[in-house]
Amino acid sequence: MRLEDQPLADARGQPTTTDNLALLADKLFDDDPRIKHLLVEVLQQLQQQEDEIHRLQCISQQRQRDIQRQEDEIQRLREELAAFREEVALERAYDRQRLARLETPAPALREETAKDHLDRLFLEMHRLGHKQVRMKDAARILGLSVPQMKNIKPHIGDDARFVIVKDPSHKQRHLIRLV
Repeated sequence: MRLEDQPLADARGQPTTTDNLALLADKLFDDDPRIKHLLVEVLQQLQQQEDEIHRLQCISQQRQRDIQRQEDEIQRLREELAAFREEVALERAYDRQRLARLETPAPALREETAKDHLDRLFLEMHRLGHKQVRMKDAARILGLSVPQMKNIKPHIGDDARFVIVKDPSHKQRHLIRLV
């Protein structure tokens, strides 16, 4: 005699487990109907407990899958957070570097460099025959920018070959004159 799962037996149109248990109890305990009835009850309770255990195992497996899925999501979010923190740290470092570059003053013009520029300016003014030039023209002659020329301006006043005078035709412009 074969015992089958209750829903499967119902689906196949075969005798159910309960029917099989009753038949088994009939064969074993024909003499005493109380023992037969008690045995059927015990076997039915055992079957119900097995069904309940199976149901709980299915629920437990589903919960384990849910927990695993949530752990995977947490791991993915942790990795994403770590990547985001690294990106933010890099951005901060780049910002600090940019700010440091902006905050550092321009290097002071060395006297040797300024002297070289003044020597070249003196020679070029003599060669071109200029007695005086504007600051902008001096920057062009030397191949410098106007802001770079402004760094040289204090050194021009210290050099005995040049004198800085105000331009009579312009209220803010200065001229560099040869002495």
